[in-house]
Amino acid sequence: MIENATMDDCEAILKLVNKNADKGLMLPKTPYMVYKNITNFLVWKERGRVVGCCRLAIVWNDLAEIASLAISKSYQGKGIGKKLVQACLQKAKDLKIKQVFVLSYQVEFFKKCGFKEVPRESLPYKVFGDCLNCPKVNCCDEKALILSLDV
Repeated sequence: MIENATMDDCEAILKLVNKNADKGLMLPKTPYMVYKNITNFLVWKERGRVVGCCRLAIVWNDLAEIASLAISKSYQGKGIGKKLVQACLQKAKDLKIKQVFVLSYQVEFFKKCGFKEVPRESLPYKVFGDCLNCPKVNCCDEKALILSLDV
């Protein structure tokens, strides 16, 4: 079941995200990054345990990013990731945000969710503020995808 994340979920989110980052599936997060953004996270819980998470980050008045989508290995392939993305997209619609993008290695998954691959250069520069602190800043291999919403 999808819930808004609370401070009690921070450690589980951090562990889940960084476990996926260790496999090269996403970028790692620090505790500070999770605490600072906890109000933007949604979690999927099974028997009270966080088994999936996703974050909607507002970038500008008409643009948001889906980030930190991570699902516990034993729960992958059950539609949880798609449901978390859909919940983030609904949240963006409720906020009247016109476009949502993602920078990801999981291109096919996001295409199945309705996103279209675009050149990274087509995204506004403000999108790349977080990239300055990334170890891959000069050799990024993530793909950019975007979805326009009817708001």
